[in-house]
Amino acid sequence: MKWRIIFILCFSFLLFHYNGFSQCCSPGNPVGGTGNLGVLAKDEMKIMATYRHSYSGKYMDGSKVYEPYFVETGYFNHTGFLFAYGVSNRVTLEIESGYFISKGQSYVEGIIPAKKKGYGLTNISFTPKVMLLNKNDWEITMGLGLKYPIGAYNKAFNGAIAELDIQPSTGAVDYIHTLFISKEYLAKHLRFFLYNRVEIKTANPLQYKYGNLYSTSFYMSYSASFRWDLITQVRSEIRSKDERPGQVSPYDIQKIPISGSKKVFIAPQINYNINESMNISILVDLPIYQYYNKQQLASSYSMLLSITKKFKKKENGEK
Repeated sequence: MKWRIIFILCFSFLLFHYNGFSQCCSPGNPVGGTGNLGVLAKDEMKIMATYRHSYSGKYMDGSKVYEPYFVETGYFNHTGFLFAYGVSNRVTLEIESGYFISKGQSYVEGIIPAKKKGYGLTNISFTPKVMLLNKNDWEITMGLGLKYPIGAYNKAFNGAIAELDIQPSTGAVDYIHTLFISKEYLAKHLRFFLYNRVEIKTANPLQYKYGNLYSTSFYMSYSASFRWDLITQVRSEIRSKDERPGQVSPYDIQKIPISGSKKVFIAPQINYNINESMNISILVDLPIYQYYNKQQLASSYSMLLSITKKFKKKENGEK
């Protein structure tokens, strides 16, 4: 009964938060720690809280820096929360949500107003994950989930709907697929793993469809001591073009020319283990290659701080 109450409280709490989405100024979705990619033991629970700051300070056309003609800079400050529960030793349920403290853009000189800012709830995702293989220090886990909008996607500014990039939510349901492959070398304190995530977008009530996201990350983790882990992540992201109905017919779907991109990031990370069940991570996300379809505001950097706590079910007789 105690565990059921904790589960309900955590689930209710998560309805007010989510790790959000931004078309122009979000350099991906940095992961805090490496333990949140696989599955948990039966009846084990985990809560992760994150704070993320992201900044975009340049325009790019293709792979070349381009003189800004409209938006000069973009940024956001975001709090995220993840809750995971081990349904069995092979199945884990994850619920993730968050809140944009601020999300804004600054415009080039002469444009009134000079700045616009948004804030609010984003989306909430539900992702069951199933371990397919756990043998000889190999793990393969697959997840299938849904992301639901709970925040505003059509907030107004000065009487008009604000730009897409400062809306806290997409307003659409997304389908999520994840694949996690891990290999450990315990004697050398090394762990290598691959994480693939696909988000298939649907159209929102305004009939606007954001581009699908295809992300693949390769990690190398080295345990320098019981307290310290050093992690390096290299991640590729491909986002297809946005779509909306044409003016002639709703079936005449048009792709937005100024949308879609290809990016490669490197993300060094330090993880400090307070004890066996709690850790703190700091991560910096840096683009090393970017290609944009026509002129778009490009990623500059992102920083993430995360705190993770695990709760294990007490065995009979354990105090």
